[in-house]
Amino acid sequence: MKNKIISIVLFFIALSLFAQEKQDELKGLKFTGLPLISFSTDDGFGYGVRIYGTYYEEGYAPFKYQSYGQFYRTTKGFEYHEFSLDSLKFLGTPFRVRMNVGIERYLNAQYYGYSNYQDLPRQKKIKAGELPINENIQSTPTLYKINESLTLNTNYLNNNNLLDPNNYNKSEKELKESQDKYFNYDSIKPFFTITTEDFIGDTNFKWFTGVRLQRYRIQSYKGDVDKGQTYPNIETLIDHEKPVGYDATEKPRYVNTIRLAFAYDSRPRIRELNPNDGIFADIHYEGAGKSTGSNYTFNRYTLTYRQYIEILSGIFKPMNQELVFAYRIQTQKTDGDVPFFEAGRIYTMRESALGLGGNNGIRGYPANQFVDRVMGVFNTELRLTAFRVKALGGIDFVLLGYYDVGRVAPSYKEFAMKDFHRAMGGGIRFVWQRNTIINISYGRSAYEANGNFSFNHMF
Repeated sequence: MKNKIISIVLFFIALSLFAQEKQDELKGLKFTGLPLISFSTDDGFGYGVRIYGTYYEEGYAPFKYQSYGQFYRTTKGFEYHEFSLDSLKFLGTPFRVRMNVGIERYLNAQYYGYSNYQDLPRQKKIKAGELPINENIQSTPTLYKINESLTLNTNYLNNNNLLDPNNYNKSEKELKESQDKYFNYDSIKPFFTITTEDFIGDTNFKWFTGVRLQRYRIQSYKGDVDKGQTYPNIETLIDHEKPVGYDATEKPRYVNTIRLAFAYDSRPRIRELNPNDGIFADIHYEGAGKSTGSNYTFNRYTLTYRQYIEILSGIFKPMNQELVFAYRIQTQKTDGDVPFFEAGRIYTMRESALGLGGNNGIRGYPANQFVDRVMGVFNTELRLTAFRVKALGGIDFVLLGYYDVGRVAPSYKEFAMKDFHRAMGGGIRFVWQRNTIINISYGRSAYEANGNFSFNHMF
């Protein structure tokens, strides 16, 4: 689905909250607030706010603790409300602890089935009502479209009676209104996550463990009449296929998991969120089953390698600029009875994605466009810090260009080194007080486009 987004980031915090100081001299508690206004053809007009509180203290890098609260919703039903805490040496212990609690709602969550080979032009025609599907398939050929609400079929040639309902097929309007949700469903998910981690001695190796508690309620659009429309939605793809997890349409289902990871992280500690050097690689495992209180049993294994290289420093440093080449190689395998609304989730120690698409996969396709048991993606970025200002505690303006490629398969044996999906794009990122990063970008693939307003680098 083509998604054109215009995003405006408003810096709106009283000047008394900000000391006019260099980023490398940040001390004590600092606040950064981000009122959010956005527009999406998919999600409508969005509004909300995220407020960070970051405490800096000597001996702690990149900070001693950082918390934020976010309220965000759109006029078409996407909601993401969250409170987060990230604390180094939590309560005097040597462990870093992260906690997140909130609720996520995707009113137009997407399900395209499991395959690397998606007929995107056909999917567009189905959603536009140009290609009838399932119960909308007509047994009598269409003769003539009078207007969007009336379509004559060939029965009219037998009796020439415009009042006979048997002489009409489903109209263009009915097909469009009843099929525009064919690949969608409504997902409501309260969640709580807690993780802890620590470096192993004075090395760059670290361990990680945590739990994720989630309660899913899935709602099909079958039979619903959308606001402003006349005709009810037909059976959707999840109704037709009834994949694992379809029972969440009947009553809430739990997906509670344990998480384990081992990582190598040589990024500069003070620049963990905006690195210009080093490697960050992790092996991440997530498992769900009866012992975790989950209604489904599955295992997910994710391997991710990221590297950051400052290039042409002799040219850019004298101009107080910086050019970083960053790349990420990622692969994931899932086995067991994973529900369809979790099958596309890619989790690492830091990142998450919805299949190979959306804002954290191949950034030129919709979320969950390509999903299967095995998924692999290669992302590259050029990040040019073009200029810096000292206002509001210090802001770096980073110009971005990227190229993504990836594919999915039922197993590694079927993961051929061909038929890859590709996308490219660019944008701008703002690095505010070193640890608040705002991203605005836009990417295109051969068939789709993806606009992105988010926080932090993608990796």
